[in-house]
Amino acid sequence: MQTPQTDSWLEVLACLRAYFARRGNFAVALTFRTPELSLPVYPVGSLFHMATQHEKWALPLAYFACAVALGVHPHDRAAWALESVAPLVEVLAIIYCLRWRGLEFTRLCYYLVFIHVVIQLIGGHYTYAEVPLFNWLRDYFHWQRNHYDRLAHFAVGFCLYNPIREICLRRTPLKTAPRWAAFFSFTTITAIAGLWEVWEWIVAAGAYSDLGAAYLGTQGDPWDAQKDIALSPIGAIAAALLFTAAHDRALKRCESEDKI
Repeated sequence: MQTPQTDSWLEVLACLRAYFARRGNFAVALTFRTPELSLPVYPVGSLFHMATQHEKWALPLAYFACAVALGVHPHDRAAWALESVAPLVEVLAIIYCLRWRGLEFTRLCYYLVFIHVVIQLIGGHYTYAEVPLFNWLRDYFHWQRNHYDRLAHFAVGFCLYNPIREICLRRTPLKTAPRWAAFFSFTTITAIAGLWEVWEWIVAAGAYSDLGAAYLGTQGDPWDAQKDIALSPIGAIAAALLFTAAHDRALKRCESEDKI
């Protein structure tokens, strides 16, 4: 049987728990958990939770560290400069959303974006046609080309689908229509893939021949652009199948924490 004094202590525990949960210290928050408190606390290591303040700044700093490291003696300095523009814009957009728009993504989205920009930085350092690991795979499996660029285009859909979907579900009228949010995210990924190929064509047409060939990375495949465009929505479908259920639960947890 609960007394008014017991209720007061439960309120204190709930306030302490909410305080540490909001600060990202879920290990401490767990120590204030009691059977009477119904609001869930989830471990800090879960991908399907909000990122901590340290992670929100550590990931951009890790990106800049990787950019500096992979900017040392690249395979082609001009190609590296061109390939480094997209990941920089991507990171600046995330910082803008976080700092000036107040939009905090789930931890999953931050790490997916980080993986995507690192994939681009590696491609910029070696050029997409000369990444050593995929050269080895090409020789081992007797492929006709280096398929790292295929991985990069697949990653566009796989890594960016959930961040776009999260924006739709949290900051647009589509928050009440999850199926339309999924459709809009999928079509946005497809549009990005197509516009990127147009951008590559414009840049390659205006550059000298060697740089244009390195930037396009077609490697003699006449259907390279079409295959690249197809791989991005395939990546989005894979991300939707793999993450949607857990991502929806994470968004509900975020909403419950915002109401604490």
